[in-house]
Amino acid sequence: MDREAGDALAAAAPEARIGVRANRAFLQRAVRYVVGSGVRQILDIGTGLPTSPNVHETAHEVAPDVRVAYVDNDPIVNTHANALLSHSGETGVVLADLRDPRAIVDHPEVRRVIDFDQPVALLLVAVLHFSPTRSSPGGSSPPCARRYRRELSRALARHG
Repeated sequence: MDREAGDALAAAAPEARIGVRANRAFLQRAVRYVVGSGVRQILDIGTGLPTSPNVHETAHEVAPDVRVAYVDNDPIVNTHANALLSHSGETGVVLADLRDPRAIVDHPEVRRVIDFDQPVALLLVAVLHFSPTRSSPGGSSPPCARRYRRELSRALARHG
């Protein structure tokens, strides 16, 4: 079903393949960059179906001690991620909605994997356009991203 839908999309909009590949390449560059700069924890929200190399695989190429919490609101994604991803303590999978940052930050599985007393990279790759609110005029960050910045700051205050 997914392959059929993808093939139909590619037939209707051949440039979609380029966009998907560019998005994946960006994700891998971003992960390598944050891990290379010393960040050892990643909160990946809107992770989508597991596709190798996953965020933790890319991160572990740079530093094997990186911890990754994957979050998605799709039960099918959650099921596949739980079945495929290694749960050696360095990764966790959470079924949650990006529109509820507090629920994500406070989720026990996220708390098991992520230590909010240490730096955390927040990945919201190819997902903010699904947020129902739009960016403010003047080019400020989208409201969803601002809520995460605020909630992560609160997490530090509450649990730090």
